[in-house]
Amino acid sequence: MLVPRRSLIAALFALPAALALPGRLLADTLPEIMPTAKKVGEARFKVFLFKIYDAELFAQDGRFDRKGLYALRLNYLLDAKKDRIISSTVKEMKRQKAASSKVIEGWVPLMEDAFISMDKGSYADFIHTGDGRLLLTANGKLISEITDSRFITALMDVWLGPKVRDKEFQDKLMGRVK
Repeated sequence: MLVPRRSLIAALFALPAALALPGRLLADTLPEIMPTAKKVGEARFKVFLFKIYDAELFAQDGRFDRKGLYALRLNYLLDAKKDRIISSTVKEMKRQKAASSKVIEGWVPLMEDAFISMDKGSYADFIHTGDGRLLLTANGKLISEITDSRFITALMDVWLGPKVRDKEFQDKLMGRVK
């Protein structure tokens, strides 16, 4: 379920209630949200020779817990259109068999409300709160909050799940290799 926001834009990622205010500028408040956050790992995602984004995973004390508080940041290295982000996400969820095709297609309206086009040099944060919510921000601005646990798992599995396309990327992101 997507909780709609008053913001004109919607985004592609136990917090104080104030952080859930629509359009709140977070700047770079990962330290505010996760006071003991440390980088777990980082990796560059490429398709053929095209550099798409640099990803960073942050967790409390640098120890990733899938059910706990963590944040995935994607720093875009090229312009990425919203429709392409959605179609790539749907394709990857289907490849991973995250749910039936019908369920995944049913998530498209949620993604249309929650994802935006990302400009080169911009960043998106996927903040897993550990209490059943996923906060999505773009350039520090909170744009949506997702509470559909099945969707949250399927989305985060794109990078952190057992069936990722690029294990080397995931190993670097999760700090298993440098």
